[in-house]
Amino acid sequence: MNDKSVNPERAVVGILSPAAETREFLHGQLQAAHFAFTQVEGDQYCTEKADRTTRRFLEAQPQIILVDMQDPRAALQALRVLHEVLPKTWLFVTSASDDSKLVIETMRAGAREFLPKPVPVSILAQALERYAAERQRAAENRPHGKIYCLTAAKGGSGTTSVAVNLAVSLATARSAKVALLDLGSPVGDAAEYLNLKSGFSVSDAMASAQRLDPVLLETYMSHTHGVAVLPGLREFRPGLLRPDALARMLGVAAEAYTHTFIDISCSHNPEELEVVTDLSTAVVIVMTPELPALWRTDRLIRLFERIGGSEKLRLVLNRNSKRHELNSKEIEKTLGHPIYWRLPNNYPAAIGAVNSGKPLVAVNHSSLASAYFGLAQKLAGIPLRKTRRGLFGMFS
Repeated sequence: MNDKSVNPERAVVGILSPAAETREFLHGQLQAAHFAFTQVEGDQYCTEKADRTTRRFLEAQPQIILVDMQDPRAALQALRVLHEVLPKTWLFVTSASDDSKLVIETMRAGAREFLPKPVPVSILAQALERYAAERQRAAENRPHGKIYCLTAAKGGSGTTSVAVNLAVSLATARSAKVALLDLGSPVGDAAEYLNLKSGFSVSDAMASAQRLDPVLLETYMSHTHGVAVLPGLREFRPGLLRPDALARMLGVAAEAYTHTFIDISCSHNPEELEVVTDLSTAVVIVMTPELPALWRTDRLIRLFERIGGSEKLRLVLNRNSKRHELNSKEIEKTLGHPIYWRLPNNYPAAIGAVNSGKPLVAVNHSSLASAYFGLAQKLAGIPLRKTRRGLFGMFS
């Protein structure tokens, strides 16, 4: 039974009972309680993770499952299976028996509430209120990770290299849990920069946006150098990054990781860029000291000003060199924004790292590698750990 017109604040509930009359009764009590609605029902107890009933509940991802203890032994097995595959779902048990041993067994199997059968509306409403209060407390206490958006107005500015090296640099910080999401368009390159082979990409996470949570997002990630990487698109698919699904994915990433770096092309439409900007702690615009890049960066800055991200902008001057005709003061005056950080020009080392599939900060001890560590520390505001004795001591 599905109620498509329900208030989204109400809890999504599943019902598991082999008796049709019990399922109908519980559905009616849920409607009368006004706190929840029935999303999915099962008429057979779960016996294992791959059986039909378990798969139905996994697909629906209910926040609460009401389990009828008509057959205590089978119901206890179902509780164990559901608790394992849906660890965040609250399991309510309804039973005609109030035997203390049975109550203890259900709690050990994963139940959060033990309700009498037939369960009165008032008792069910109290249990639902306890669930709602606990969820509110968890939301208030949940650590919210920081998101850093990296983009550039001109292709070839080095955005992916900067994103990769910042993520790997920050992964050296104590207690940091770092992710890198590749939203490059028309295709992404971050996985190739890190020599990663993955069966999943951002398209899988976007397709699963409605049921996405930290556990599911983690299954799509590949790991290297302490960073969880969500590879970018492998083929051009316009319209994939729907703003609602994008917001959901970034919200889950902020819940799952302390710091998330997003490598995103400025070619996405303004609605998508606005979603990323709203959820980001900082928007890093990577630019090079040349006139075409300067002209395009100026236009990109105006776009971010229109969508409300002006105060989050951080300009990073890549491939900085004293030999360039445009100096920092001229660039700042032209753009009307200060340069947040300068990355020295070391093209041979940078392209060598890309070709080897290894981040420069992991294999190179140049001033460029040191500058990446410095930028990562300034963005995050946390000290970075030494990678070896005597290296990057100023950042430890």
